[in-house]
Amino acid sequence: MNMHFTAEQTGVINSRSANIVVNAFAGTGKTTTLRGYALARPRARILYLAFNKAMAQEAAGSFPENVDCRTIHSLAYLAVGHRYRHKLGSLRPNDLLRHYSDVSLVVADVLVKTLEHFMYSASPVISENNVPEELPMSDRLRIAAAAQQVWRDIIDDTKPLPLPHDAYLKLYQLSLPVLSKRYDIILLDEAQDTNLVTADVVFRQHCGKVLVGDRHQSIYGFRGNVNVMDMLPAAEVHYLARSMRFGSLVANAATTLLRYMKAETHVIVGGGAMAGHPDRIDHARPFAIISRTNAGVFNQAVNLLGQRRVHFIGGLHNSLFGKLRDIYGLWSDQNELVQDAFYREFGDFETLASYGRETSDKEILSLVSVVNQYRSALPELMDKVVSQACANAADADVLLLTAHRSKGLQFDQVLLDDDYQELVDKRGRRTVVDAAEFEQEVNLLYVAMTRAKSAIQFNRQYLAFIEAIDKGTLHPIMQ
Repeated sequence: MNMHFTAEQTGVINSRSANIVVNAFAGTGKTTTLRGYALARPRARILYLAFNKAMAQEAAGSFPENVDCRTIHSLAYLAVGHRYRHKLGSLRPNDLLRHYSDVSLVVADVLVKTLEHFMYSASPVISENNVPEELPMSDRLRIAAAAQQVWRDIIDDTKPLPLPHDAYLKLYQLSLPVLSKRYDIILLDEAQDTNLVTADVVFRQHCGKVLVGDRHQSIYGFRGNVNVMDMLPAAEVHYLARSMRFGSLVANAATTLLRYMKAETHVIVGGGAMAGHPDRIDHARPFAIISRTNAGVFNQAVNLLGQRRVHFIGGLHNSLFGKLRDIYGLWSDQNELVQDAFYREFGDFETLASYGRETSDKEILSLVSVVNQYRSALPELMDKVVSQACANAADADVLLLTAHRSKGLQFDQVLLDDDYQELVDKRGRRTVVDAAEFEQEVNLLYVAMTRAKSAIQFNRQYLAFIEAIDKGTLHPIMQ
């Protein structure tokens, strides 16, 4: 078996520790390692917890029979969620406006955020700690009390308020499930993007645990996801640093980014073969453009009209264009075009834009910027983009997607869009923004660049970062 694995992977597979943490950089074969770990333990009852349904299904086709490949939501649905199948759905501020006559839109937004924070957390009850901390304590106490009532109505199967999928997961966690009666070992994949409610379920189990992930690929902080890889006490720690996906150019670029921006001391080693000129895109061959935002994806699609056949990875254009049409309806005072009840609540474009600014809703602000940019030309442009897009990726010259969508994927050639967070200012110094938010932005760039197998064209933000290093105005962050 050892001849099929690197020395790093073999160290994980042969470990006898009950608790293991595997720090696996991009493309280093973490799934292959977990498969080898399971194959080496044919008599163990193993639960593999995947990040999403697609990962669970893919794992089920390749892992041995002694491994049960699931998502935490599928476990929670079987135990709790099926009771609420008649009212499952997203909870949005306008749902609260319809149900409670004395709630304003801003308060409804805060209540939804409070409930989301509670559902993502390990907290047993809703408290002021779940309320956005920028509010005064007196307001946080009032919001917490109101959120407790909303929660009671959500989990009441006779009330019309929708119950989100994360709500039945929360109920599952509160029921203190015992998985260790069925499983000897739990493999938690993508542990760097695990919410605390899932971590609480896993960590309570009296069985072996293997946490695998890459803290630099944590990109779902806005969903309450955190890196739980440092939360497993007395765990044996391993690193997978040799990437089989890409060669030295991408490996060095990623290492430099993480060293200067996140104080990472480990070096990523490129083990894959790249093109003769790996820093250039061969436009005669298919390539992927990875944007930071949905607005960036749309702008790229418009720029390629009549020039290249494009495909939207994941069918992104369906949800994106529906939202754009709704917001365009508000901008053009054609409210009859607005299909989504959430957007209809605002009545006009400026109210929606103000709401986006007040709540720092990046998605709304991104969509508003697209409408402001194209204005009356937007409907025709959307129709052209849709009509010229390829249904199948194999038929396209260019694949379009966001960095969030690119997670877990790989492409021969990658072009990085220029809509990412600035890494350095005009003086070549590190950009001063919220630390947690900036870390997520660095992670997004790292995820996007490490999708490339043979060639990559770096964006303006990364090239400015390298220039600052060369000029000596930027120095590595020290641990």
